[in-house]
Amino acid sequence: MDVSAYFVNAATRQMAETEAIEDKFREIDALIDSVEAEGRELKQPSDDGADSAALTEDERRRVETAVGLVLGTEDDASPGNAAA
Repeated sequence: MDVSAYFVNAATRQMAETEAIEDKFREIDALIDSVEAEGRELKQPSDDGADSAALTEDERRRVETAVGLVLGTEDDASPGNAAA
């Protein structure tokens, strides 16, 4: 294999690997973006703790979904998952 073909092969392989990694994290990246956007809209809590309250059922489910995306599940033994 000549040098030019080697570089084309290496670049093509690297592009495929990068795309696969981006696909794997696309869902969590979208979730992070939406949570950051939502966080920018929240008001700052007061120092006296009067604004603190238990999570709503919807908020609890969203937290569980986010944690599941990050940690994986016990049933999910695919490589790259923290639970694996």
